[in-house]
Amino acid sequence: MAHDSRYHPEWETVSRYVRELFNYHCARCDKDCRKTKNAQMVLQVHHIDENPANNALENLIPLCASCHLKIEGEARLHAPYREQQLELFEDHTYMSRMKEMRENALAKFGSAVKPGVSVLDAETYETNAIEWEINEPS
Repeated sequence: MAHDSRYHPEWETVSRYVRELFNYHCARCDKDCRKTKNAQMVLQVHHIDENPANNALENLIPLCASCHLKIEGEARLHAPYREQQLELFEDHTYMSRMKEMRENALAKFGSAVKPGVSVLDAETYETNAIEWEINEPS
């Protein structure tokens, strides 16, 4: 499969870092997606601002496939009005609700992450991830 140039060349590593940072939990529905065989529960990483080139950690949030589809559909439906109220987010704007959802999930699930992951800078994590990929059991 060819690399989508809109995404970071190491997107697989970046997205794995985010999933690990949140201990493989969906930030919207709180489900543990680590060992799921259900396609709707596969954990994906969403760009809050809908820009795949913006890979700042604050812009990335883990969502199960089901929640990801709902949120992306809602964001696209209201894209020109994303700072206004959206049905999915009740009394919040899309951006404020996504940021709040990310902060809450990180506080709830981030402490259960492997020790030290959240304090690694991106470059160190990327270096460690290469070793992790080589040694990961199939």
